Amino acid sequence: MKAIGRAAIWFILSIWIIMAAGCAGSDTAQREEGPVCWASAQLQGGSGKAFVETPCPVYKKEGTLCALITWSSDHYDYMIVNEKKLLQVNTEGNAQFMVPLGSLEEIAGEAAGAESGGAEMLPDALGGTSLEIDVQADTTAMSTPHLIDYTLSFVFYKTQEEAEGAGTGVDEAGEAEKASQTLSGEKAPDIDGLTFLSKDENVYAECFAIYRYEGGYAVLSVDDGRRYLIVPEGGAIPEGTDGQGGGAVLKDEDGQELIVLQQPLDRIYLAASAAMCQFDEIGAVRDVVLSGLERNDWYIESAREAMDEGTLSYGGKYSEPDYEKIIEAGVNLAVESTMILHTPKVQEKLELLGIPVLIDRSSYEHEPLGRAEWVRVYGLLTGCEEEAAEAFDEQKGYAEALAPIPEGDTRSLAVFSINAARQVVTRSREGYLGKMVEIAGGTLCTPVLDSSLATETVSMESFYAAAEDADILIYNASIEDAPEDLAELCAKDSILTQFRAVSEGNVWCMRSSLYQNANRTGAILRDLHAIVTGEAGDETEFFYRLK
Repeated sequence: MKAIGRAAIWFILSIWIIMAAGCAGSDTAQREEGPVCWASAQLQGGSGKAFVETPCPVYKKEGTLCALITWSSDHYDYMIVNEKKLLQVNTEGNAQFMVPLGSLEEIAGEAAGAESGGAEMLPDALGGTSLEIDVQADTTAMSTPHLIDYTLSFVFYKTQEEAEGAGTGVDEAGEAEKASQTLSGEKAPDIDGLTFLSKDENVYAECFAIYRYEGGYAVLSVDDGRRYLIVPEGGAIPEGTDGQGGGAVLKDEDGQELIVLQQPLDRIYLAASAAMCQFDEIGAVRDVVLSGLERNDWYIESAREAMDEGTLSYGGKYSEPDYEKIIEAGVNLAVESTMILHTPKVQEKLELLGIPVLIDRSSYEHEPLGRAEWVRVYGLLTGCEEEAAEAFDEQKGYAEALAPIPEGDTRSLAVFSINAARQVVTRSREGYLGKMVEIAGGTLCTPVLDSSLATETVSMESFYAAAEDADILIYNASIEDAPEDLAELCAKDSILTQFRAVSEGNVWCMRSSLYQNANRTGAILRDLHAIVTGEAGDETEFFYRLK
């Protein structure tokens, strides 16, 4: 039976490989050279049901930058962009088109094009730049073909990871509120043969709930509607479970499905790179065998060491996992970010292979410390709950120890970076970092008015108008390379010398590793508070002063 099962899996896998080969299209040679940068992509128009995968790779072809757009269905047979008809570049799967965006000079400005010096400088010239184009797409989903008007919006980033970290433009606060409403009224699953004991009380997190049962059993409920029955090592899987291994599901007394996870979960494919810090925090990197990032993309030392030692290997990015390697590694859980929702066929394939999928929803937490509290989820999965509780208590302690800012003594702060086109990439008050500044006792100065955006690219003039008198400036090195000193920063644009924070020497730089440290949210708040109160000296764990 095992041999037959393996044969069936390999047959399915071979079919996918053949299908993938058929998807190469006319631009295969171009794509094999690799993207020059990545872009978060948003689609507006039509019925609102269609979307495009984000982030998308951007290639350079004969002097023109082209985005490889993948639609949410296979019903689009051609597109019209700038009055030119574009045909699909693939023959199977969701429709893909190579959409021309323009030259570097047209997108990032003449100055950026003149300074870029070549293709190797493209990411620097484009980083944080935004672009919006009107397109038409012909859909065959209806009884007769229809040409529909859409608008495609792009924001460019150096790497795929930065584009993923920038989010999808969704109103995260609204999503988190929905999550709270969903889980707050949820009752504990009634499972035949198991005795319910209690529900864990979350401190900040609203996007997950944990229910406890006798014998070490637990249910993890996530606000996307998926629930997981955690069966302890050596524990019996309840009767009535349908399927075997990673594909097993069980229905509770109300007919709701639970995905069965049998511990130990020690063969994990981690495509949600932002969650690696949680595994590192509790000493569970050993349980991750495949990574969605390559070795040099990790700032987390334990992940780099594991890859050097061979206990952790690159398993392909979230949208293009290496299925063969996943099968060979015996993966028993795939942890994905919400980006997987833009490539539903990948999730379907993983589950068809009997690999359960858990989607990390920590980025949808309304409270910054809610993200840190997700360490309890990974502690539950890996059997490191004591370590997880200690880790979260430490971060909570940092936040609780923040001294209140006296009324009338609040200091203003602006977070920004400058791309090669001399445009400013800055933050909104409603975003993750904006909320952290508020908790730390500061007020964020920003020209960003759209609360649904975490970041926005604006002119230096707009940024100056909003942040000229800010007490503190923080340069975001997770988007653009950090300047060596204040002189190099001001060389980017002379108007910076007129900012109050520059003249007073109160300009800080954020370390580029910050975005991979959601587990240290409390420590980041501690550092921000020290900067706001003037007690930070010249260097903290996550920030340092530019001189």
